[in-house]
Amino acid sequence: MFRLFSTKSRDTDKEQDASSNSRRTIKYDPSLILALKNDHHELISIYQRIWSEGYEQQNYRKLSELLGVFKSTFQAHLIKENVSFYVYLEQSLAEDRHTLQIVKDFRTDMNDIANAVVQFCKRYSRENLTREELTRFKGEYEKIGEALTRRVSLEEKELYTLYNPN
Repeated sequence: MFRLFSTKSRDTDKEQDASSNSRRTIKYDPSLILALKNDHHELISIYQRIWSEGYEQQNYRKLSELLGVFKSTFQAHLIKENVSFYVYLEQSLAEDRHTLQIVKDFRTDMNDIANAVVQFCKRYSRENLTREELTRFKGEYEKIGEALTRRVSLEEKELYTLYNPN
């Protein structure tokens, strides 16, 4: 009972928790970059199908379905990237403040893109879209595509090269 009210005991517990947290690390995964690139290819394929099988064919049920698949695939990719890739880089680059800041900026930028993509998918994931919504869809679809294309290229050519075993 004394331990419950003792601040010394709580402080010691906190120090032990902090110590065990500092030992927890994300380990290098030699297959991660290939998996992330495969995700990119899958996302691009789904993205193109949204247009060709949904929008162009005026098949709004298919459009809605593909937007849902795109959103869930995209979110799964982000989780993998955030947990396995970014955390590993932040740990391995802890001593290189400049590069670490660049990685953090990439991560922030990706989160902004992710929010836009998810909102886009939610906005148009229904079968009964108005003519005005379909017009807006086309413009937003193109902007999302440009942002994703630019991002995938940067990740694969620049950012993924930082992922190395330590």
